[in-house]
Amino acid sequence: MLGTVALLAACLSLPMEVPLGESFWDTYIYIDGAHRLSIGQEIYRDFHAPVGPLNYILFDLLSSVFPHGNVALVIQWCMMLVTMPVALVIGLHALERGTFAAFGLLLPYLAFSILPFNVTSWNAFPGVDGFAYYNRHSSVLLYLLVATLFFVRSRLVLVGLVTVLLLSLAFVKINGFAVAGILLAFALVSRRISVSASLAVAALCLLFVGVLEVLTGSVSAYLQSAWRLLDANDGVLLTNLVTTVSAHFDVILVASLLAAYLLYSRWRGGENLLTGFDRAHPRAPTPGQLDQDWLWVGVLAIANTVFESQNFGGAAFISAWPLLLVFLLAAEPERRMRVSPLPVLVALIIFPTATKVVHSAARAAATGLKDMTIETEHLPSSMRFSAKDLAVEAAEKARPIMAAGRETYGQYAEANILPAYWLYFDHRFQVNVLTTMDEVIGAIRSREAELGHHYEVIDLRDFANPVTAVMGRTPARGVSIGGDPYRAVLPLTPEETAALSQTDIVLLPTCPLTAAREKLHDRYAEAYAGFNRIVLTDCFDALEHPRFASQ
Repeated sequence: MLGTVALLAACLSLPMEVPLGESFWDTYIYIDGAHRLSIGQEIYRDFHAPVGPLNYILFDLLSSVFPHGNVALVIQWCMMLVTMPVALVIGLHALERGTFAAFGLLLPYLAFSILPFNVTSWNAFPGVDGFAYYNRHSSVLLYLLVATLFFVRSRLVLVGLVTVLLLSLAFVKINGFAVAGILLAFALVSRRISVSASLAVAALCLLFVGVLEVLTGSVSAYLQSAWRLLDANDGVLLTNLVTTVSAHFDVILVASLLAAYLLYSRWRGGENLLTGFDRAHPRAPTPGQLDQDWLWVGVLAIANTVFESQNFGGAAFISAWPLLLVFLLAAEPERRMRVSPLPVLVALIIFPTATKVVHSAARAAATGLKDMTIETEHLPSSMRFSAKDLAVEAAEKARPIMAAGRETYGQYAEANILPAYWLYFDHRFQVNVLTTMDEVIGAIRSREAELGHHYEVIDLRDFANPVTAVMGRTPARGVSIGGDPYRAVLPLTPEETAALSQTDIVLLPTCPLTAAREKLHDRYAEAYAGFNRIVLTDCFDALEHPRFASQ
């Protein structure tokens, strides 16, 4: 653990360049959200976000310590400020069962905490996955929660760890907290956790959120925002469940087979593996009749399927791994080593997820040696990325075509379709987002110098607004960051409309025009009534507040 801390600190101390990946949107939302909090804006009051505030707080904290660290790495590793102490405590308890148990928990934790890659990829070229950070973070938190339930024997330590993990899940993404509730409910009815310990966890959580609510009022605002988002997305759960089952059918099928095999073993008179696991290290209270190995496999499979249905990407089903380690530790050594259904099924659950992430990391590291630096003039060293030379060159050649073909792309947007189905997963598109953002920052500064303007309050009608963070300006209040107009943009209130109407300049990306960008503009158009439309660059128009017309 100390070696890991030293290695990560060394990586963040240098202006490292990492290969740009697909759908890099969430990287910009972290930059945007952390900057807003750092200048005093209140989350869920001055701006809305599709995730909890802990993400932005930890990113802001770690980036303030390592200002030159690549933002993608800082975002990926910031949750380790919470999870690493928890993993250390769990590892020390697991060490009572031997080094195999301790490292069996520690190594997967480190791998999925450190590697910024998702299980699922939609692009043939490797690159850092700059989206679904909070999904990966939630998966690791759930992994540690399951590890705590099975490996920690001290009731006091268990209560403390479960409380920290529950609160972290709640303030990272609320559906991770809901899935943790499913797991803890079954742990309670199976007596894997006692009623008194559950009440202690509930009391500590309520005490924390109560104090936080009294001091800041942020808890009720967070819940209200989450409820509004849930209300806007209440019709997609079944569709997402079908998508999740199809995307992770390999793991779900084998988990079902493992549950069936364990149930069959019980029917044939075999011992419950959890009973064997607890025998040498008894726990209080003694687990009940529902504390069955096959039932836990089923509960974890269902809980992870529900979690993944609301968290595409990330680290699918790793929260079941501590239970799989329990099975291996509980099995007799000869059964563990020989080719039998148990180790084979365990391996078939673990390998698809592990190999996909490790393979993505290895490819990105190997092929990144030949990548071309994406040259930018106005972005900080923490936003240095590279890409394949053909992607960089193709993006450069595509920009004037997209600028000249605005009418054609506008027709695609009007038809509510993308010009290419995988547009957001195309590295050329992500290179364009980065380079056109750099160009518009230069254009704003040039216009200010030429006309004597100063645009203090800046809005960007796109998924997120990292421009203000880079320029040290004030983001517009009243907006939804993580601006997906199909599921994450809340209707404006009169107060939010009034706040937005005071924006100095609104940036409108046009390379290319897309249905999402046009819908975002339309959602906020009421607040921009009377603004003057100007051209800043070939790929950015802007709406300028009318007060600047007389300057």
